[in-house]
Amino acid sequence: MASTASAVTDLSRADQGRGRVAWTHQKQHPLLVCLVLLCVLGGTYGALGNAQEVLGPCDPSFVQQWSQPQVTPIAYRLADTTPEAPSGTVRLEWLGHSSFLLTSPTGTRILTDPHAFYPLREAPDASTISNLHITHSDVRGLPGNPRLLWGITREQGWNKLALMIGDVGVFNVPSYASRVEPEQSPIQNSIFVFRTGGLCLVHLGNLRHPLTPHQLQRLGRPDVVMVPADGSWTMSFEDVLTVIEQLRPALVIPIHIDTLPQALAFVQNTGGRYPVRQVPERALTLSRQLLPAVTTLVLFGGS
Repeated sequence: MASTASAVTDLSRADQGRGRVAWTHQKQHPLLVCLVLLCVLGGTYGALGNAQEVLGPCDPSFVQQWSQPQVTPIAYRLADTTPEAPSGTVRLEWLGHSSFLLTSPTGTRILTDPHAFYPLREAPDASTISNLHITHSDVRGLPGNPRLLWGITREQGWNKLALMIGDVGVFNVPSYASRVEPEQSPIQNSIFVFRTGGLCLVHLGNLRHPLTPHQLQRLGRPDVVMVPADGSWTMSFEDVLTVIEQLRPALVIPIHIDTLPQALAFVQNTGGRYPVRQVPERALTLSRQLLPAVTTLVLFGGS
């Protein structure tokens, strides 16, 4: 505990390098053809641009100025066209196990991996389900009538999703059953990516293996990663550290745990590689200005 306490750091050290990219168009003539083409291309760019910006991978030029080459955004089917809200605060509350309540800057509420032991009092707008284990998919007691986003279904297996819910862009990436040859094994889990308030958050669900090159291309460089850190049921601690190094997020939140001693067991197995912040409550208020400059582990109090 002493070593953990000494490693605690303040999240107020901001990382402020951010960027955007521009687009170009070709000049056309004669006048009528030009007008028609500009209207068509303009409308197409608006739809594709929105899909790529909100539903593509976490853009490294937007998240942080890394030395890695920029990945190519992937445009999925866009269910709605509500634009992402401008930068603001995002609230992330850990309910328990792998269940979180994400609240966007405009108040959109999305629950991850509903668990009967950690119920909600107020209805969320939607709930993501990363896998079919009962501790990740118990939707029976959810209040209200939230939109259910099943990453895996019994009927069809993998369920590809990409949509806007209010000001939150959501898409998912499959992960696999085998730790040794993941892409040669059945899809077992859905990784969910949330983009809102100028932030990109990744919930890895029950990931069982280090990320493949294809997964890394789709995920990009996130700000916050919720990673299963039980050390046995999902990944070994060594594999968890590999995943953190692959993604290099600003914040790492251990999931697939239920108590503070379980979280501390994970921290002890990191060998002091990362600073640790223990949050007295079970919630974080997130904004780009509050992200730390180095990867930091977050442990919630009351665990």
